[in-house]
Amino acid sequence: MSAVLRFSLILLAAGILAMAARALFVAREEPAPPPSPDVQVRVASADLPAGLLLRDSDLGWKAMRPKAVPQGAILQGTPNAAKLAGAMLRNPLAAGATLLTGNVIQPDAPGFLAAALAPGMRAVSVAIDDVSGNAGLIQPGDHVDMILTQSVQRDNRRATVSETVVENVRVIAVGSTFSPPREANTSENPNGAVNRARTITVEVNPQVAEAVTVASHLGTLSLALRSFATTDRNEPSTGGAIVVAQSPDASDTRPTWGGDVSRALAGAENGPPPPPPSSGIAPKRNITLLRGPEKQELTF
Repeated sequence: MSAVLRFSLILLAAGILAMAARALFVAREEPAPPPSPDVQVRVASADLPAGLLLRDSDLGWKAMRPKAVPQGAILQGTPNAAKLAGAMLRNPLAAGATLLTGNVIQPDAPGFLAAALAPGMRAVSVAIDDVSGNAGLIQPGDHVDMILTQSVQRDNRRATVSETVVENVRVIAVGSTFSPPREANTSENPNGAVNRARTITVEVNPQVAEAVTVASHLGTLSLALRSFATTDRNEPSTGGAIVVAQSPDASDTRPTWGGDVSRALAGAENGPPPPPPSSGIAPKRNITLLRGPEKQELTF
């Protein structure tokens, strides 16, 4: 091999090595691509039982790496995330567990009402107005008592009386809506309108369903909202309780009469004592008969 050819090969090899070294150096200098940002995933904020009608407070957000997100997870900003209020939980969910689309039944799904009922329970609807229905502030998932107000005949007078007839029943629908109202000043509820329905549907056992139906024909039913502080949402549904049937002591279920809250009605309802009953024998009467100068006393 000639010296010229050998020198050319050496120069070529040196050039290739120089280019390779430069490429390796540049590759080391380039910054690594930034990692993908975390995504927010819906999770349970507490232990949730099966059959629960979800509220926003039941759920929270958890940051996760995109590759760690399980299939079917509900991500922030997606349409599914905006439709969870009022959905029913199919199965129990532990605190912090990821909520999947298969874990819930949406309120607009066919057969939602039947699925929302606990085994052995019934759904019964009652008519309400703005007053008896707490001005539209009662929401699905709330627990209420039912108060019956009626006019009855008492001592030959009409009297008004109220009494709690059913306790602790769960509201499953307000009107035809199974989900709580949207918050005000949002795109779905820009004016903060309150749902003023004309019926409320509650979950009851068969005996309470009969009692509610009878009570609705006796007078006017009003709803009294129960505090969540005394209602455990994790307890299995009992379908409510008929107050009279559950109380062995009649004094525990004493109704409230009009005279208990109004002095005017108290006087009208009590009134003067009735006259003593007649014995059927007329009292004797004395008559003085005058005939000229003669005077005679007669008794009849």
